[in-house]
Amino acid sequence: MPQSRVGTGKGSLETAACEIDRLPEELLAAVISLTSPPDACRAAAVSRTFRPAADSDAVWSCFLPRDLPQFAEGELPGTPPSKKALFRRLSDQPALLPCKLVSMQLDRATGAKCYTLSARSLHIAWGDTPQYWEWIDLGVVDEVKRFSEAAKLRGVWWLDIRGKINRMMLSENLTYAAYMVFKLADDGFNLLHSPFQDATVSVAGSDSTQQVCLQSYMEVGDDGVPQKHILSPHIRVPLTDDIVLPRKRADGWMEVELGEFYNEEGYDDEVSVSLMETHTWKYGLVVWGIEIRVKK
Repeated sequence: MPQSRVGTGKGSLETAACEIDRLPEELLAAVISLTSPPDACRAAAVSRTFRPAADSDAVWSCFLPRDLPQFAEGELPGTPPSKKALFRRLSDQPALLPCKLVSMQLDRATGAKCYTLSARSLHIAWGDTPQYWEWIDLGVVDEVKRFSEAAKLRGVWWLDIRGKINRMMLSENLTYAAYMVFKLADDGFNLLHSPFQDATVSVAGSDSTQQVCLQSYMEVGDDGVPQKHILSPHIRVPLTDDIVLPRKRADGWMEVELGEFYNEEGYDDEVSVSLMETHTWKYGLVVWGIEIRVKK
């Protein structure tokens, strides 16, 4: 019985490539625009046929948010030569808003708007009282950090740090998480190990609270198993699974997740984020800001 011959060799691939070459660029752009920014970059890298469509403004206009905020003067010098160039600028490094106390950056994978609230933009109880808090200069500002100032805790009983952002500033129908970016003084005994701090996210009249331990961190060991550490060799505190621990960042700072929320379409209220602990004296906390990012 004769067998049908299915083309699987080089000739068949060349035929398929020729068929793709005949597709209109507008059609390719329409298809690629339904994927993601990383997929569009891969398409441009692997195929000369795809590259004009994958790099086109038609595609990258779909990845850019429709309602970008107004930026501070000089943040986007000149006019980006293309929508892709604008996306890369806003995803490679944050851009300051006119107040210069908040910055925005696009998530590379989704194009979602993410924000950083500087320490100066936060409400810090007693933050303007030098007896309790001091404002320190971090030195030269790099393109990623943007903010050169941080708030250093000299000592308080009433630790209360709050930030807020309007939900209309964020991308819709996505889950976000808020992270406090901080450091601890080098003496290793900041009295932030216990009692644990309360982290709360409030949105649409609903509060979600969890406990965090700032004087600790979580890391993945060589065996792939997460390991918990208290930042003092003389402290023994049980860190149960419900206590959220900070993680070390590549930039030398630490971050702790304060909570998450879903930003549903059509809401014009505020998201409030807070960190509180009011029972013991504590010191040595250095607060750089709060990042509000898409939850991975």
